[in-house]
Amino acid sequence: MIVSITGVVRAVLAAGAGVGLVYAAMQAPGAVALGPAANADTTRDGATSTVRSSQLVCPGPELKGLAGLDDLPVDVTVAAAAAPVRALTGLSLPHDVGAFTIAGLAAGSKGVSGTARGVVASTTAGDAAARSVRGSQSLAPGLAATQSWLVDKGDQRGLGMAPCGRPAADAWLLAGGGAPGRQERLVLTNPGDNPVTVDLTLHGAKGPVASPNGKGVVVPSRGRTTVLLDSISGTETSPAVHVVTHGGSVHAVLNDFWLDGSVAAGSEDAVATAAPSRNQVIAALPYDGKGTLRVAVPGDGEAVVQARALTNTGPKALPGGGVVRVAGGTVRDLSIDGLPIGVYGLQVRADVPVVAAAFAPRRPDTAKPGDFAWSSSSEQVLGVAGTPVTRREFGTGILGQAVVITSTGAGANVEVVMTDTAGTASSRRLDLTADTATRVDVGEATSVWVHRLAGKGQVRAGLVAVGRDDTGQVVSAMPLLDAALRTTSVGLLEIPE
Repeated sequence: MIVSITGVVRAVLAAGAGVGLVYAAMQAPGAVALGPAANADTTRDGATSTVRSSQLVCPGPELKGLAGLDDLPVDVTVAAAAAPVRALTGLSLPHDVGAFTIAGLAAGSKGVSGTARGVVASTTAGDAAARSVRGSQSLAPGLAATQSWLVDKGDQRGLGMAPCGRPAADAWLLAGGGAPGRQERLVLTNPGDNPVTVDLTLHGAKGPVASPNGKGVVVPSRGRTTVLLDSISGTETSPAVHVVTHGGSVHAVLNDFWLDGSVAAGSEDAVATAAPSRNQVIAALPYDGKGTLRVAVPGDGEAVVQARALTNTGPKALPGGGVVRVAGGTVRDLSIDGLPIGVYGLQVRADVPVVAAAFAPRRPDTAKPGDFAWSSSSEQVLGVAGTPVTRREFGTGILGQAVVITSTGAGANVEVVMTDTAGTASSRRLDLTADTATRVDVGEATSVWVHRLAGKGQVRAGLVAVGRDDTGQVVSAMPLLDAALRTTSVGLLEIPE
C-alpha cells in the first residue's frame, strides 16, 4: 500500500487494530473475506477485491526426511487445479492471463504449470521436501491442490490423501495411537522468508503431557521440519497435538503410520481440524463397522459433548447415545462401532469449544494387511471448495471415490461441479435438508467442486476413496477446504494536522 504525504495532511491508521489488518492482508493475500456493506466508505473501512495471487502448501513425502530414521520408499503425487467458472458464481475474475505452478519452496524452483481453469496439472514428489502451489492473476482465485499416494504391497501398503492448505499460527491435529509399531510424524512446513519457532503440546486422556520436547522447534525458511510424536510421548493412546508458532506461521500435517508386527496396518494423513468451537462437523467418514470419534477440549473447563451421525435421511444417534463429559485439556475417544456400514458425516456439539476428528479402520482380518482413514472436522464452505481427483488403478479396477456434502442447522441448495480431462464442466444441483450428509460419486471426473447457491445451512464437504484387492482394502478421507477468492485491502484515514 502506497501512502502519499503532502502539506499538512498526514495518513495514519484509524486505530491500532488496523495495523493487524494490514499485516494480515500482506501475509495472507488469499484470505477469503466478505465484501463491504452497501454504501460503505471504502476509503476508510477497506474494500474487497478478487485475489490476484494465492499460495497453497503441500508437505511432500511424509515418510522421508526424519533425522535418525531411514526414509521409507513412498513418493506422493501433487495435483492442482483452478475451479471452473461454473463454480465461481458472482465472482469477477482478473482480466490478466494467469497460471498456477507446482514447484519446490525455494525461489526459482522449476515445476509444472497449468494455464486453464478446470484442467488438472500434477507431478510426482520423491524427495524429502515440501511443494508450493502458486496461482497468479486470472488463475489465482479458486485454486485447490491435493497430495496423495497409493502403495499396493509391502510394509507401506496403504492409501493416503491430504488437501494442500495455507499456513496458520495455531492448529490442532488429532490422529495416532499407542499400539506397538505405530508412529505419528508431524510435518511442519514454513513457506516464508524467515525461520519460524514452533511450540508443540501433546494432549492425551489425562491432559497435557509434561515434556520439554517439542518446545522451540525451528522450521527453516522455505523448508520443513518433521517431529516424531514418540519423542514427546510414545505411550499416549489418544494423542492430540496443539501447534503454536512464534514469528510466522506454518502448515502442519500429522501422518499416522502403523506396522503391526510384520503386517501393514495402514497409513493416513490428518490435517488440522476446524478452529475450536462448540459445533464441529466432520464432513466425510467412510465407515465399515468400526470407528472412533476423537474429541479434545482445548480449555480448562469440562465439556459436555453430544455427538451424532449425519445420514442422507437425517441425524442418527450414535450407539450408546453419544453424550459424554470430557475434562478440560484432555482427549476422549468415543466408539462408533455398531452403526450400519456406509459413508457418514459426524457432528459434535458441546457447551465449550472443542476440536474433533474420526478414525475408521478397514482390516476385518488382523492377520492380513489393512488400512484406515482419519477425517478431521472442517470449516464451513463460504465460497467454493474443491479438489483435483487422482484416478488410480487398484486390484482389478479403479478406486471408488465420492464427495460427501453435509448441511447443518438448516437446509441448503448446493451445486456440485465436476470437470473432465479437457476442463469441461458439468454440474448437479442438490437440495440438502437440515442435518444430513449426501454422497455423490465422482466417476471419471478429474476435479470436483462444491458451492452453495441458497439456504441458511452450514455446508461442508469431503472426499472419500476406497479400494479392494485380494489382500484387503485401502481407504482414505479428507475435507475439502474453502478456496481463496477475495482479499481485503485496508483503507487509511487521512487526518489533518
